[in-house]
Amino acid sequence: MTSARKSPIWHPFTQHALHGEMTRIVRGEGAYLYTADDRRIIDAIASWWVVTHGHCHPHIVRAIQDQAEQLNQIIFAGHTHDPAEQVAAQLLKLAPDGLDYVFFSDSGSTSVEVALKMALGYWHNIGAPRTQIIVMEHSYHGDTVGTMSVGARAASSTRLTSRCCSTSRRSRFRRPAVNRRRSTRSKPRAGRNPRRRSLSSR
Repeated sequence: MTSARKSPIWHPFTQHALHGEMTRIVRGEGAYLYTADDRRIIDAIASWWVVTHGHCHPHIVRAIQDQAEQLNQIIFAGHTHDPAEQVAAQLLKLAPDGLDYVFFSDSGSTSVEVALKMALGYWHNIGAPRTQIIVMEHSYHGDTVGTMSVGARAASSTRLTSRCCSTSRRSRFRRPAVNRRRSTRSKPRAGRNPRRRSLSSR
């Protein structure tokens, strides 16, 4: 569908110079999305893993309506409310012993960002010089600056994090040894996982 004017929206993870017009969605139901030109699309990614129970689920719609009529938003610094307390209590029943508190965040990227700050801040506050974050090779943790700095390197993220984060990387295992006759891959050192790499914050 061609819009009457150019959209002012800058879409995430979209190369606008190559993508062209965005697909216009007018409604959702269950596992399906419906476009403005009457096409039905299977939402196989659950709209970025958010709508895991389907679009417009009657029970969820009613719960949202009931909550909005009573309380729709408060500042969470120094305040709380019953739904948050109930969710936190249920989550702790699933958590291992020793995890006694819940920190709510608004997205996957910011939750990883908070976890990084908590981990690095804890060791800093007790005076222990621990600044390494161990991550999986070629991993993805989000699109904020902190989460990109511990994720797989791309052209755009490398330029951004190299300017905004004082981080350095080193390989946990030697590069493959190559000679003229054949190529052999050197083995990782004993006791080290070849699928992991480290990130050091200076």
